Amino acid sequence: MKLIVYGVNTVREAILSGSIKKGGSVYIAEKKYKSGIADKSFINTAKDKNVNIYSKKDASFLQEFGKEAFIKGIAAVAEYSESDYENLLHKSEQNTGKPFYLILDEITDPQNLGSIIRTANGAGVSGIIIPKSNSVGITSSAAYVSQGALFYVAVVRVVNISRTIADLKKRGIWVAGLSGDAEDTIYDMDFNLPLALVVGSEGSGLRRLTAENCDRILKIPMERGVNSLNASVSFAVAAYEVVRQRKYSK
Repeated sequence: MKLIVYGVNTVREAILSGSIKKGGSVYIAEKKYKSGIADKSFINTAKDKNVNIYSKKDASFLQEFGKEAFIKGIAAVAEYSESDYENLLHKSEQNTGKPFYLILDEITDPQNLGSIIRTANGAGVSGIIIPKSNSVGITSSAAYVSQGALFYVAVVRVVNISRTIADLKKRGIWVAGLSGDAEDTIYDMDFNLPLALVVGSEGSGLRRLTAENCDRILKIPMERGVNSLNASVSFAVAAYEVVRQRKYSK
């Protein structure tokens, strides 16, 4: 699908990943162009990938790419494709390491999704699984917040999260859900096994049926005050506990 991307870092990663193809175009709002928003490094990246850079009148830029892109001053149209579920699992099985999937149970805020994708890329997540309904899809806002990480993480949409969890379990994947109501913490589980981590929605957390299908429900311990963290922050804390156990524990 065609996806408008904006912001210097996001557009740069779209170029580097090949999502803006040879002969493609990047547009910079006239005032931003004159102020040098595209530095030498960015220009060289575009040149190396045979991507053209054009200045565009501010009014035309705003009309074509929208207000958020205009604020950032640089935009392009990239090619983006979601991944296929079976292909995702097949590729993960070919790798020598243990797969680490992320399942998002009805995340609706594109900024949360973008933040989660950025963390997932940094933590080496094998792929992100989201439902086709009652969930935010890939948007320009999510791409911007991900700072281009979107182009390096496989995202799969499925019809039914509970059935997907059941299928992953049949394939030998342990499924752990995050919930502030859990008794065990993320520090009580050994993550050195094929894993899928489930993060619930921003408002209500894991749905009942989703939680019931998980092998374990875990929480992030809170010392005082509020009883849980934002969905994207919760995932970040849990994801790097997985990374710590797999790569840095002795």
